[in-house]
Amino acid sequence: MSVGQTKVFMGPREKEVINRAIKSLEEETHTRVKTEIFEKDVDVFIKIDEHNLVFNAEVRLFLNKARLGLVLNQKRTHRGIPLLITEHVNPELMIHLVNNGVNFIDAVGNAYINEPPLFIKIKGNKPEDNKKTKNIDRPFYTAALQTIFTILCNPGIEIKPVREIAELAGVAHGTAHITLKELERQGYLLNNQTRLINKKDLLERWVVLYPEKLKPKYIIGKYKAENEQINNIDLLNFDALWGGEAAAAKLTNYLQPFIFTIYIGDRQGEFTLKNRLKKHPQGNLELIKKFWKFQNNDYMGITPPILVYADLLATGDPRNIETAQIIYEKDIARYIEKD
Repeated sequence: MSVGQTKVFMGPREKEVINRAIKSLEEETHTRVKTEIFEKDVDVFIKIDEHNLVFNAEVRLFLNKARLGLVLNQKRTHRGIPLLITEHVNPELMIHLVNNGVNFIDAVGNAYINEPPLFIKIKGNKPEDNKKTKNIDRPFYTAALQTIFTILCNPGIEIKPVREIAELAGVAHGTAHITLKELERQGYLLNNQTRLINKKDLLERWVVLYPEKLKPKYIIGKYKAENEQINNIDLLNFDALWGGEAAAAKLTNYLQPFIFTIYIGDRQGEFTLKNRLKKHPQGNLELIKKFWKFQNNDYMGITPPILVYADLLATGDPRNIETAQIIYEKDIARYIEKD
């Protein structure tokens, strides 16, 4: 396993998905495929004519644009030929995978492998029940995700009284208590809430769930804004912060924002009136209500880097994904990777 690659526990469900994906690939291509499954790694051997190709596979049960962003960044650190194995790749995700040169096979027979002399592209297969694939990593509900975000952004806060954690997360005391117990049960908190561990894995789960479970609840709307309006927007007096691409540009000087994201407190109506913002379904400025209560004094004017990171990954845009990795290495890794 290469340095920087996320370690994925190889449980029964992961092994089942591997076996189904290999069987589907064999049926679709009439090719014999051999696998060797280790505790945390999978080697896949594909023989085409006289050519033998060995892939270092990674299993991801559930795939969306945010998780794809994580996979793309980890792909840069892999040795050998990387291969993604997952339950189902829908047509939209397949476009992103192909455009980014990611080899994959899924459990229902879709595949893309481009490693000359081998080329395989199979699309359009759907799960038998035609339902959205469920993910084993989805036990956290919306308010729990708010609590986890607060804990990840404030190293050491897990030892504070539950009431204080709840207040900073903007959730009820009971919600914070239940979330902490669940984190302990799943191996992220040591006994008696003494220390958060496995933070990198927890961050990944939060990043994947955020755009589908938490963010939609707080979206206010999209607005059309000219460059002059954006340059003169008053954030300071409205408890508002830059997020997404705009925040990333300030953190890295590497990205030219295309979509501008603002997280704001309670004075949303007054903010839009003062800044002459008009709603537009394809607007270039998105307004989102802040869902946390703690201060971000190390990063004035922008959201916590973890949220910037999550917003960038959720876009699926290669440039944003690359910038997200820069932010992770510069502003997140030093405390997330330390257990």
